[in-house]
Amino acid sequence: MDTLLANITYAGGAVYIFYILTAIWIIAKKNLKLLSIIFPILALLEGLFIDWRWGRIQDYGENAQIVLGALPSFIISIGLPFIGFYIHHFITQNLPKDPMIDSLIEKSKSGAFGNDDYPSIYSLLESKIFEKSSYQKAIQNVENQKELINKMIAVLTDKKDDWDWKFNMFNEYKVVFTLYGTGGSYDPDNGTITLLTNKSGGFMNYKNPANTIIHEITHMGMEYSLVRKYNLPHGLKERLVDTLVYLMFKEDLPDYRIQQMGDPKINDDLKSANDLESLNSIVSKFVNK
Repeated sequence: MDTLLANITYAGGAVYIFYILTAIWIIAKKNLKLLSIIFPILALLEGLFIDWRWGRIQDYGENAQIVLGALPSFIISIGLPFIGFYIHHFITQNLPKDPMIDSLIEKSKSGAFGNDDYPSIYSLLESKIFEKSSYQKAIQNVENQKELINKMIAVLTDKKDDWDWKFNMFNEYKVVFTLYGTGGSYDPDNGTITLLTNKSGGFMNYKNPANTIIHEITHMGMEYSLVRKYNLPHGLKERLVDTLVYLMFKEDLPDYRIQQMGDPKINDDLKSANDLESLNSIVSKFVNK
């Protein structure tokens, strides 16, 4: 099973300029309520843009595949530290460090921001924020793990039909790299995984990116059939994801660990991989007791 490696191209343009300007304006206004409304909309637009950008870079077969690429998606992250969810859960943000961003915020506060500032934003994106070379080591590190990742995807494909809940899977998973934002995120509607990396090709939490990739694939698998169905809190959601990954892949991922989040009592009924067959019943009883 081959892993597709998409061409890494600069795809910023007007979409990213719009994000930046919106972020700067909202931050300058310090309107947190407006921010909490606007940025989910921008996130949706980014998802649509990802779909458009990847276009037909696909090779659908009987098994899921991984597509790799890079996306200069720092724009939404500029405002994320102000969103209540991230504050409540103490999720770290990695943001671009550049004097120009600070100066534009100050100009916006004073009402001096105007059309003359557009060229400087384009220049920043092209020269500093997005450079192909910044992602090469991260892409290679994931490429090195593609055999393991595809092996675990095949296991999930084989096992999911035995479960009393639907584990949603995609013919293709798109892995997008960013130097900014949170450690990892997923889109359960299009199979996109976003990984925070650095120019050295490192990742948050685990040296081996396969740990985070299979974690996010598991998130997408249970998002609708369990998490949203039972309106699970964030901590319990993370515990269920971690437990499934640990029970199924602890030999493949010896460094994988269950985070200290959510109610650990649910693990009383999740001792082995066989228990996952009744996960829907286990969760239903747990949340309704």
